[in-house]
Amino acid sequence: MKCKICGADSGKYPLCQTCNIKREKGEIIKCEKCKKWHYMAESCSADSCVPAVESDNVKYLYCLKNTLISKSEQGFFDAIGNSLPEGYRVFPQINLASFIDRTDDARFHNELFRNVDFLITDPEYRPRVIIEINDQTHFNADRKERDEKVKKICEESGIPIITLWTSYGINTDYIKGKIDEKLKELPVKRVHHFGEAVTEQKAISDNHYDINIPNRKKGCYIATCVYGSYDCPEVWVLRRFRDNVLSNSWYGRLFIKIYYFLSPAVVKVFGNSKWFINACKALLDNWTNKLQNMGFENSPYYDN
Repeated sequence: MKCKICGADSGKYPLCQTCNIKREKGEIIKCEKCKKWHYMAESCSADSCVPAVESDNVKYLYCLKNTLISKSEQGFFDAIGNSLPEGYRVFPQINLASFIDRTDDARFHNELFRNVDFLITDPEYRPRVIIEINDQTHFNADRKERDEKVKKICEESGIPIITLWTSYGINTDYIKGKIDEKLKELPVKRVHHFGEAVTEQKAISDNHYDINIPNRKKGCYIATCVYGSYDCPEVWVLRRFRDNVLSNSWYGRLFIKIYYFLSPAVVKVFGNSKWFINACKALLDNWTNKLQNMGFENSPYYDN
């Protein structure tokens, strides 16, 4: 059986060991309304749409959603808005086609009919930064495929993406730091992913799991592949262990060099394989839990 939350193997149980721990903490519930497992902070799918109104025995095909963004996203929306420089604005649930154009004569632009969670613009309404809010469903194959497509489109058009994870919660200082960091990097170098031209940068970026790593020499390739982001609680724990323990001994530094030499190739070959993700995730979950028990925090971390 697969875990109802993250999709990992869970034996005969609806939740895997990691998600069951979160259930015991009250972070995950079996919802009474929709009868499904989901995070407490997530809006219930049963409340996502106003029920079809019956009038004169007519059932309407379309209905209004109760809200544009979920309760969890509302918290992030407020934190993002409070973190912006003066004059900058944040817009929720923006379609890619609203701020990205295709330059060829293609008749259909279906790939642009995808929404991003938040778009930040400058005072002149020019698109500057995208923010995506990810939960455990983004570990699923279909969501990974969607996220990868969006990321490549944005990289080609020249707009950076910040990924925030619901599992960590809302940290205003961290969010402001990431936004300030991205704004200082503008304009970013565009990466060619589509069309006839193939550049060296595209060849590098084919390993899509390390695109957002600020310093490729320090990238946690396998961990980033497994958890979907360089900036998430589990990877923060591992990065602290790397910088504060492994880097302080000759054998630790040797391990780091071997890891960075081999891991990019391993991820490139196996990074899209579900068995690889599940196997590595089980090992890394166990190791990060031990490190946290040893005192390594899972709070936001900047590389030494």
